[in-house]
Amino acid sequence: MNQLQAVALNEGLRCKKRLWREAGRKQLEAFRLAPWASRRRQDLLELLDHLNPTIAKLTQAIEREVEKCPAARRLQTHPGVGSLTALAFVLIIGKADRFRCGKQIASYLGLVPLEDSSGSRRRLGHITKQGNSLLRFLLVEAAQVTVRSDPGWRSKYHHLMMRRGRKSAVGYSL
Repeated sequence: MNQLQAVALNEGLRCKKRLWREAGRKQLEAFRLAPWASRRRQDLLELLDHLNPTIAKLTQAIEREVEKCPAARRLQTHPGVGSLTALAFVLIIGKADRFRCGKQIASYLGLVPLEDSSGSRRRLGHITKQGNSLLRFLLVEAAQVTVRSDPGWRSKYHHLMMRRGRKSAVGYSL
């Protein structure tokens, strides 16, 4: 999809998600491209047509599993958390009561800063990345969706971004 978006952008068509609707696809297919670029576009569209039904089936399976799991449904009430993120969190973390506090869960997932201390000097670095990389990725994506869609979180994010930088602000938004 990213490569097809790049083809559209190179031809001056900027329509983001509308590219995947019927009208957007017709516009994409109507571009006159060089022979190899045209072949690449056709191959990518065929691959997309092949993958979309499989993705739809998997999405339905995830949503059915979420309906069976009250903890996952409860997690979905948080802004930015969808079916996949909620189910992954429940399956990877398991029973949350095995952790005393949220900081332990953050540590378990590798979302805490690396500490390099010696004597009286304490230095905090990047996150440790010691936990499950898939869940860490999904949580960061959920935080980014929340920042884009919720005005309250957006203002907190911008405030943190000015102080800490863009990447650190997403981590703090978790």
